[in-house]
Amino acid sequence: MSKLKLILALLFTAVLFVACGEDDPDTDTVTKPDADTSETTDTPTDTPTDTPTDTPTDTPTDTPTDTTGVENTAALCQDGIDNNGNGFVDCQDWDCKGTGVCDLENNAWTCSDGEDNDGNSFIDCDDNACKELRVCKLEATNASCKDGVDNDGDGDSDCSDTDCQLEGIVVCDGTQPANPMPSDAEITTLANEECTNGQDDDGNTYTDCGDFSCSKNHEVIACHDLKKENTNALCSDGIDNDRSGKIDCEDSNCAGEGIVVCKDGAPAEPMPAAGEWAALVDALCSDSVDNDGNAFTDCADFSCSQNPSATVCETAESNDAKCSDGIDNDGNGHIDCKDFSCSKNQNVTVCETSVAQCIDGTDNDANGFIDCDDNSCKPTAACGSN
Repeated sequence: MSKLKLILALLFTAVLFVACGEDDPDTDTVTKPDADTSETTDTPTDTPTDTPTDTPTDTPTDTPTDTTGVENTAALCQDGIDNNGNGFVDCQDWDCKGTGVCDLENNAWTCSDGEDNDGNSFIDCDDNACKELRVCKLEATNASCKDGVDNDGDGDSDCSDTDCQLEGIVVCDGTQPANPMPSDAEITTLANEECTNGQDDDGNTYTDCGDFSCSKNHEVIACHDLKKENTNALCSDGIDNDRSGKIDCEDSNCAGEGIVVCKDGAPAEPMPAAGEWAALVDALCSDSVDNDGNAFTDCADFSCSQNPSATVCETAESNDAKCSDGIDNDGNGHIDCKDFSCSKNQNVTVCETSVAQCIDGTDNDANGFIDCDDNSCKPTAACGSN
């Protein structure tokens, strides 16, 4: 064979080797970025804490270039079809993130039902989206206190775990299982009764819905979506609005700087009429004195800035009108319900977040975060993490 033919043969072999190497599936990587989290939000940010470590190993890695269609709606993300032709079907396609149908294993209910709700091969507390929720960090529900599993990994399971000896846990009698063991239907009834009986059942000085073991237990429906007793109206209506076992001025929440209907844990004497509240509140919230001794003064104190009777703090986004006008009234870079002054203010109704909203798989406030990935849901029983 001549030298020329030998060289040509070698070159042809090299070209074939390179071409074949380009189709090696082991070298393909998914470079599509995760959902955009650049939205400006109050600190702490609403950035989801999950990391892509629980991605199933059989997730396709090729990225075909045919993307003529779209796969970004609830209907398209559960039809079993690769609608945009990119090699990823339904919830394996990142375009489906945020549609609701692929982000459901992120609340107390779905993180304790024994099912792989989001189809990522990780169930309940093994799923990163569940790990920071109270239902996974603590063995603190009736369901987890009778399943024979050490759900929080602290070495104690079920009734031997102190978390299972709290108010609202009715499947345990001290360190032993209840005998007889109530049925699931009875558990719900008994837990709700225990958390509304006006007694400190676990002896930790907190009563009923004023105890996290009740208020953050998703099984105790009686404690869902209650308002704190921390306004002049709620502190003088003779009702235990937050079901904490303490009424009006007996409730420590009624000792705030802007509360004028209470004094030293008792009704004020003389009791001011509702028409006098605004003037009295404004006086307390503008005197440069920390009247309730909580280290926050005047409008820096939520008892003033989130008080519907205060007018001296009206520059804050603290009422329905200012929380829905599209204006950054307090100049902090956050507008309306994206401002914690609105979203975390129970006196603002246009930003109210309910347990029902936090488990519906919908971005109800259109801020790019769904259910328990949204900070406004984290304090609710659906997502409570402490």
